[in-house]
Amino acid sequence: MTIYGLLSRLDASSFLGFRIWEFSFRSLGTEYGLTFLKDIVLRHPLKTLEGVLKYRSILREGRDHEDVTLLFKGSEDDLVARLATARSQLLVAVGFCQKPLRPECPSGRANHDCAFLDQLDLEHADGLVHPACLQCEIKRLGSEALLAGASMYIMTSALDIARDVMIPSVDHGRFTSVLMCLCPYSVRAIALPLIICGIEGFVIGYASGNCVDYEQWSLADAGVKKERTTLSPSAHRRILAMLRDLSGRRTKERSRYVRFVHEGNIYMPVSR
Repeated sequence: MTIYGLLSRLDASSFLGFRIWEFSFRSLGTEYGLTFLKDIVLRHPLKTLEGVLKYRSILREGRDHEDVTLLFKGSEDDLVARLATARSQLLVAVGFCQKPLRPECPSGRANHDCAFLDQLDLEHADGLVHPACLQCEIKRLGSEALLAGASMYIMTSALDIARDVMIPSVDHGRFTSVLMCLCPYSVRAIALPLIICGIEGFVIGYASGNCVDYEQWSLADAGVKKERTTLSPSAHRRILAMLRDLSGRRTKERSRYVRFVHEGNIYMPVSR
């Protein structure tokens, strides 16, 4: 048995309360691994310890699944209620691999850009939408995210996620809640870092077109991804329902958010 096979077996058995043995071993020497170690673990040892304990409780309580991993305690309704009154914004994070292939996304593929989100304006809608956007999950999720006052982030590499989301959150509390779409293989790898950085919410795995091992993941992490990933219909409905519930609870603020603006690689909702 290879070392990677052994590490995979450790993951399968949740050895010592962890299921990220293989990914951690493979990524430790990468720029992402070194950045995570230096800028998060070593700079925030107490938050790291707290995150590890919370992560292990998630495994013990069976809240980790390849389709949906819950990074919080309590019911979904409790989470939405907290989000409705929280000062910090919810981050809806989707993968660049969700972008359409035929017709091709007008913004290109392995980047943080979205032509639809760039032109989305609830006050001055012109009705002109690129054909590729009509059948894009990011369009539908982004529209509901704006109504809910959530930020949108199109993920590319793990290093960018660390720099754009994790580090600002663990340092300054930029985001405390996330609704993130990932390959099931990546769900295990991202859960612990998010918890360490003080982020709760949902991590949802793709149903098709997803990477199944580290080799495929590393290619996608470098922007090489020929397949288009998609959510299951039930997961897609669950995300939309949560965003609509959140926007309904923020009725007084609902008309405030009319468009997105870029803050770095993140689309932030803004008012009139």
